[in-house]
Amino acid sequence: MKVYEVCIKPTSDFATPLQGDCLFGHICWQIAHDSEIIGEINEVLSNYDKNPFCVVSDPVMRFKRNEEIKYIFPKAFAPTGSKEISAVDSFDKRKNEYDRRKAAKKAKWMLVSSTNKISLNNFASLSDISKQLGLDDELIPFVEYRQSHNSIDRMTGTTGTGSAFAPFTTNGIAWNPNLEMAIFIGVRDDIPKSGIRTALERIGHFGYGADASIGKGRFDVLGMEETNLSKLGDISGNALYAMSAVVPEKETYKKVYFEPFIRTGRHGDAKATSEHPFKQPVLKAAAGAVLIPNEIGLVKETYIGSAVKDVSLFKETVEQGYALVIPMKVENVE
Repeated sequence: MKVYEVCIKPTSDFATPLQGDCLFGHICWQIAHDSEIIGEINEVLSNYDKNPFCVVSDPVMRFKRNEEIKYIFPKAFAPTGSKEISAVDSFDKRKNEYDRRKAAKKAKWMLVSSTNKISLNNFASLSDISKQLGLDDELIPFVEYRQSHNSIDRMTGTTGTGSAFAPFTTNGIAWNPNLEMAIFIGVRDDIPKSGIRTALERIGHFGYGADASIGKGRFDVLGMEETNLSKLGDISGNALYAMSAVVPEKETYKKVYFEPFIRTGRHGDAKATSEHPFKQPVLKAAAGAVLIPNEIGLVKETYIGSAVKDVSLFKETVEQGYALVIPMKVENVE
């Protein structure tokens, strides 16, 4: 499996958060509608539980500084460790350790590049990252908002009265207009790179997620280049950083540090308005999970996880439980 970095730029607000497993579903629908992109969807998914045709990461913020690409990843969900302190230590020593723990807990991000690897020591706030990137103001990548709506009587052009007056709100995400993002996609060797790019370009043109029909979820594909994820991590490490929500394989890991994420999915495209539009919820480890495998050789893998099936009355439905991974080191693992 080869890994490609797809650079995108949002061109509209989004109604659905941009996440790898949801984007994977959009790619599947593009293949289903046009077999010339990659092939017949049934054939492409025929051995998905053993050899996935593609694995899609969550997007990360992307910046170019002095010919080096820097990314902002969600921080690794693993204990950072703490220095031993006791009552006999000086006040300054105890205060410094307390401040360090507090800052590490509040930090939500990691600034990652080929020279600043993923680790448990480079957690930072967006304010700190803005200074490291040389930005004049603190980076605000997006703003979440709620928008009020009301049902309209198309005969009278008014909201009506009584039960006809039914206000409701929807969620929205407004992206920083100068922001570029990177999505990493693992593509099976027999799958053409051009087909994946075509699918992504069509998704960006027609819209991703909810309210695409009214202009939400638009983005431009700026480029797609092959890359090596291990350059962002430690190939001599003992752990894996998951780049999207993942369903770990059974009896494969000593420990899994994660934040739970429940995908309460709904079918897309034509099945969204079918008699059974909803899928069963799936419990995953959210992006940023840290997994420590039983066998050290697994650290060299490109992706991990499992295919998720039988989540819908439509038996052909699959859910991405795979995730691309980056090797890293975690100290003091029993």
